[in-house]
Amino acid sequence: MASLIARVKNLLLSPRTEWDVIGLEEAEPRKVVLGYVAPLVAIPAAAMVIGLSVLGVEVAGERYRAPVLGVAASSVVFFLLAIAGVYAFAFVIDWLAPRFGAARNYRQAFKVSAYSITAAMVAGIVTVVPALHVFALLGATYSLYLLFVGAPKLMHPAPESSINYAIVTTFSAIGVALVVGLAAMAVATPSGVLFPQMASLPDFALGRSTANNGFNEAVLAPPGKPAKGSVAVSGDLKDAAPLRLAGLDRVAVSVQATGTGGARTITVDAEYSNGRRHMDLQVTLSSAIGDVIGFGGPATSEYDRETNDGYSRRRRVGEALVVEDWNASSQTGSYGRLIDGRFYVKATGGGGVKPADLQTAVLAVGADALVKLEAAN
Repeated sequence: MASLIARVKNLLLSPRTEWDVIGLEEAEPRKVVLGYVAPLVAIPAAAMVIGLSVLGVEVAGERYRAPVLGVAASSVVFFLLAIAGVYAFAFVIDWLAPRFGAARNYRQAFKVSAYSITAAMVAGIVTVVPALHVFALLGATYSLYLLFVGAPKLMHPAPESSINYAIVTTFSAIGVALVVGLAAMAVATPSGVLFPQMASLPDFALGRSTANNGFNEAVLAPPGKPAKGSVAVSGDLKDAAPLRLAGLDRVAVSVQATGTGGARTITVDAEYSNGRRHMDLQVTLSSAIGDVIGFGGPATSEYDRETNDGYSRRRRVGEALVVEDWNASSQTGSYGRLIDGRFYVKATGGGGVKPADLQTAVLAVGADALVKLEAAN
């Protein structure tokens, strides 16, 4: 481990000197993979699991955690394909060598391929925090610089072709990385998304109603669906929040629309109160909830946890995913339903509001309100 850390530090801080040292070493590809490549690739692979399944991702004010098994499967796919990519790129480096006046030497080419990924893999640790993803990109860029410096030093092209060889190998690395990335996404999940996207539930046919604890999910899919954009975001969508819920009067309502195209998110927020009793209702249409995170897909885990102070549950009710939390000490809690992987209706309240009131509030948001959001999307 100490030698691995020393090599990483030297490559990052003094790459030209370290490449000279690497060039003189006799190292078998298998040993380089086991002793250096695999531990480094494990960094971003582990970061995927921690970032998506342990820390989670915040969407529309809620924190969602993807199923551990799904993310772990994707991280394993990434790990294996990244190592395969190192082998493949070594062949590319070796194949290019004679075209720039260098002799073919696969072991030297493999060292170039294996050690040049250092910065990208180390920077992969920041993927546990979405806001820091830009640093992962900087790491990948620095790895290209390591390759640019190392390829001519280890492969020894003709002096007049040294720069051209470095440039061509660098662009080749980008191509191989793209191929490996696309392969990882294609293999990781049927939908082709590396950070696993669970398949969303099938769209409902127009006019079909699903009995689901009184909630009429009358359909959100064609034919007959209103044309997109036919509902004014600033006006009619406020009606998605009823004027009165569970004996509480609506005192405030707002509509927010962000993004464009498939990334568009529409959220209706309403506040209700009657004396001490208060409740917040949020109705959200966002493809990010179901498609990007996988929350609500078929592999989403269910749980039921009870304590002396309350409970926390996630379960399926028909084709909807229900998430409930209640704290008996503070007499506060929430009740949310995710429908079709896109619509999330959640009520949060306290001050005398009961769990049954929160459920009633969510079920009061009917299919007509969701159709309005769909039409405005």
